[in-house]
Amino acid sequence: MTIGKTQGYILMFRCINCGKHEVFANYPSTDLVTEDQIRARIYQVSYNSCGRSGDACGLSAIHISHTTELTRHHPV
Repeated sequence: MTIGKTQGYILMFRCINCGKHEVFANYPSTDLVTEDQIRARIYQVSYNSCGRSGDACGLSAIHISHTTELTRHHPV
């Protein structure tokens, strides 16, 4: 059986320079967080496609993914 421990969230943004969806930010958290809390922040991002870097508002994120660390549980 595989179980998971919350590691945080990954936000995806659209690049304002080239328009590609290749801009990511990380919101580390060991607890579940509401979407409103995640979207209320400003994130440092780097644009993979064009090399630009700057700030992005969480409200403009086009996708938010919950990440977990998977560990293998061995029943006794």
